[in-house]
Amino acid sequence: MRGRRGDRMTINIQEHMAINVCPGPIRPIRQISDYFPRRGPGPEGGGGRGCGEAPAHLAPLALAPPAALLGASTPDDGAEVDSYDSDDTTALGTLEFDLLYDQASCTLHCRILRAKGLKPMDFNGLADPYVKLHLLPGACKANKLKTKTQRNTLNPVWNEELTYSGITDDDITHKVLRISVCDEDKLSHNEFIGEIRVPLRRLKPSQKKHFNICLERQVPLPSPSSMSAALRGISCYLKELEQVEQGPGLLEERGRILL
Repeated sequence: MRGRRGDRMTINIQEHMAINVCPGPIRPIRQISDYFPRRGPGPEGGGGRGCGEAPAHLAPLALAPPAALLGASTPDDGAEVDSYDSDDTTALGTLEFDLLYDQASCTLHCRILRAKGLKPMDFNGLADPYVKLHLLPGACKANKLKTKTQRNTLNPVWNEELTYSGITDDDITHKVLRISVCDEDKLSHNEFIGEIRVPLRRLKPSQKKHFNICLERQVPLPSPSSMSAALRGISCYLKELEQVEQGPGLLEERGRILL
């Protein structure tokens, strides 16, 4: 029984039991597996939608091959594979040149043709490359030859011929031609890009040999000053070791003198 406004509402047990608290029928929740196509153990193409077929309103997912998802080309694409490795060596660029040893005139002709894909060395993403030659061993300014500088390019074309005179058969047997590609910088020192070393014994007299090789990094050689410093350090260490082997008496006596 309900009271008046302002009074506390009361309800008897009969009215409480008569209230319908049932929310209605509960609908089943669709399983996640119903959204994906499944194949049952039975044969395909049977009548009706079995447990191995997807719902009619849902199309099966079309998945691409794993290689296509990763952005890689499949063998069916017909893409040509480059013969160079993708490492720091090919990132320096390639150099194309010809070598000719004229045995009759005792000369070595080196024609620098072109370079491709050089490493950018300037802030504008380009370089000012030039090529210099040295005969090893015994590299010095006397046997250094140099091409002209090509400005603001990563694919320079020189087509210049540099010639060494007084080359003997003994030089061809024992010496190596070092071809270095450098970047000219007028504000600071010139920067090294890469080099190629060709043993002259690979050449045959009066036969031109063509090269198209990737540039390599320079192998730093220890300078005479650093070697002398290392030798001085080793000699000092050997002296200290000799004093220790002579016994603690010498060290104690030297300590008293210093005090």
